[in-house]
Amino acid sequence: MAGKNCIINLESKQKMGGDQETIKEGYCGIIMERDDAYYLSYKRNLEDGEVACLLTFDRHSFTMSQKGALRSKLELHPGEKTTNEYSTPVGALDLQVYTRRYDVVEQEDYIKVIIDYDILTGADPIETSMDIEIIYLE
Repeated sequence: MAGKNCIINLESKQKMGGDQETIKEGYCGIIMERDDAYYLSYKRNLEDGEVACLLTFDRHSFTMSQKGALRSKLELHPGEKTTNEYSTPVGALDLQVYTRRYDVVEQEDYIKVIIDYDILTGADPIETSMDIEIIYLE
């Protein structure tokens, strides 16, 4: 199956202690479905350069890979703790992540992915919520 053009609206909220940060971003991308899984690709432009992003997800798991000016891989499985790699200018970090909630809502002209997870950084986890809305253009 050929890919479909889409609009991606991503909202991420992080809470650590009393501080909360919300980021809203929008991208144009291409989504493809194969073997009951979705593959969503798009590009981000950062100060340090371009980042190619690939989201792979189905009803049971979610993976976000980023390559280019930023390199990372985030794998999420509901109810499980995973180790994820995040590259920085001073070296790679392995981050422990626990996925609290993961839902995929499929409609005729859009898909919504809802994820709640904790980045385990010591005493206080970074509570993260991510809502990804994918709207088909064709």
